[in-house]
Amino acid sequence: MSTEQTTYSAVLGVVLANIRKRQGIEQKDMADRMGLSQASYSRLEGGKSSFSVDQMYQAAASLQLPGEELSRQLNATVLELKSNGVEVVPQLRGNTTQAKEQGPGVGHLLVGGALAALLISLLSRK
Repeated sequence: MSTEQTTYSAVLGVVLANIRKRQGIEQKDMADRMGLSQASYSRLEGGKSSFSVDQMYQAAASLQLPGEELSRQLNATVLELKSNGVEVVPQLRGNTTQAKEQGPGVGHLLVGGALAALLISLLSRK
């Protein structure tokens, strides 16, 4: 059984990064469109912070993408990861009962560049 894990927010960050790059938009420009600092947007895109529902739809609008299409791409990517043995889990907040029960060191969490590299390798196999 795989111990590789990632979060839905990290997957969303990679999906958004791929769309943003295909459209030729710099991270700073994306942050400006969303009213965020570049550092804040970078943490979202890198999977280090979790997206709110509002930010998800705001990001889709900033990319001139219907929210439904962003959700479709996110769901397809999650299914691809799961079919390749990567567990996709909610990002636990430090103040939740689950976070306190699980403690540190549960699985190998993939975020940012590691997740992007994994997705590229999985998608290039086809």
